[in-house]
Amino acid sequence: MVQMSTSSRKALVFVVTFVSYGLYHASRKSLSGVKSSIKADWLSNTSGHEPLFANEADAKHFLGSLDAIFMAAYAAALFFWGWLGDRLNPKYVVAAGMIGSAITLTLFGTIPKWLNFYHAPYYVITYIAFGLVQACGWPSEIAIMANWFGKGNRGFVMGVWAACQPVGNIFGSIFTAMVLPLGYEYTFLLNSVLIAVGAIVVVTAIDSSPNEEQEAGVEANRIRLLRRSNSNEPHHNFHGEPISLFKAILLPGVLAYCICNACLKLVNYAFFFWLPLYLTDAYHWEESQADQLSIWYDFGGIIGSVLGGYITDKMGKRSPLIVAMLMCSIGSLYFYAHVGPYMFWNALVMTTVGVTVSGPYNLIVGSISIDLGSQPALAGNTQAMSTVSGLLDGTGSAGSAIGQLFIPIIQDDLGWKAVFYVFMLLNGFAILAILKRCIIDMKSLRKLRSGEESPLLNDGEGGEHED
Repeated sequence: MVQMSTSSRKALVFVVTFVSYGLYHASRKSLSGVKSSIKADWLSNTSGHEPLFANEADAKHFLGSLDAIFMAAYAAALFFWGWLGDRLNPKYVVAAGMIGSAITLTLFGTIPKWLNFYHAPYYVITYIAFGLVQACGWPSEIAIMANWFGKGNRGFVMGVWAACQPVGNIFGSIFTAMVLPLGYEYTFLLNSVLIAVGAIVVVTAIDSSPNEEQEAGVEANRIRLLRRSNSNEPHHNFHGEPISLFKAILLPGVLAYCICNACLKLVNYAFFFWLPLYLTDAYHWEESQADQLSIWYDFGGIIGSVLGGYITDKMGKRSPLIVAMLMCSIGSLYFYAHVGPYMFWNALVMTTVGVTVSGPYNLIVGSISIDLGSQPALAGNTQAMSTVSGLLDGTGSAGSAIGQLFIPIIQDDLGWKAVFYVFMLLNGFAILAILKRCIIDMKSLRKLRSGEESPLLNDGEGGEHED
């Protein structure tokens, strides 16, 4: 076998983890991209089955409930998988989640159509299972990236890498639009096949850390020595010990960003879950058109993620730019609520919303997550990364789960404009959550310019002890 250089191995890790988490997101797009089709199928009796729901409102509320159930299961499992990811080889956790996603997605979206089996509890159970296994991905992917990429240009590297989420959304939407004419059930099947193949690539192509083989050998020798001596000493890792969730949330800066992410992820995932249906409901565009148009939100997310990471690296702080982007998002959301049925302007403003909503979200769960999981308060303990990232994303997912229950209710009672006003309010709360951190960082930047302080990117690091 040809030995690869370290730089080549790093490039391979970047590409494989980027694609693998992109496939996680693409698989989640399966339902959001076919909501109109699956809703019509549930209300129809032409396929030899009784309608699953009596009216369109009930079907829409059930779709909202499925989104909430998914996010609740995903949030709960993130805490567990984040905790476990610091105790197991993270690439195997990632691959297990991908295989589980392939199985549960097929059971949810393809099997009922093929077998003419429509049963609400079945949809609930299989979608809960889908949410549980989907949570395997993010904390362990972050841990792998943190193992391979150090502090140098972390914001830019993780900004580019975190764009795997909107890129996955884009390809998920494209796959859906391509396959939808064959039947919505095949969109679930295609994404299942792709993510299963991705799991094989993850296991065979990359190592979880630069020294995985050496560390595995050291660990095997340690176990043999312990067995020989019948020792009961606790496990020791050269990089530190995994930490508890309680200790993780008490780390400087973690709670503030958890609250911020709970608000912001609700808004970001509302676009993820509801944007195609909103476009078909509000403007009566065809579902395939709505799927293709919705990718402009994700293009905006890519732009915001990459530029945000680059700019915050140059600034030396992250919170001021995140706050600025969130403030701009309030205006962007207002304009989008009033843009009207003009595809060009809709796509343009949608892109701006993506830059200012999805962009800062990607920075928080990517760069900020690693900043918080590697701060000086951990004293060099690398075994906390998956736990911290799982906690940060888990609280965000919990907030998003609650929101998905209320979105269809608000829309039914008050209309889509009211939904966007709620999003604006939530982003205001997200700003308040990290405003103190932003003020501290702005003061630090002023001191830095005047030569009173040495440069240090410390979102979640040194100065965060003041929180």
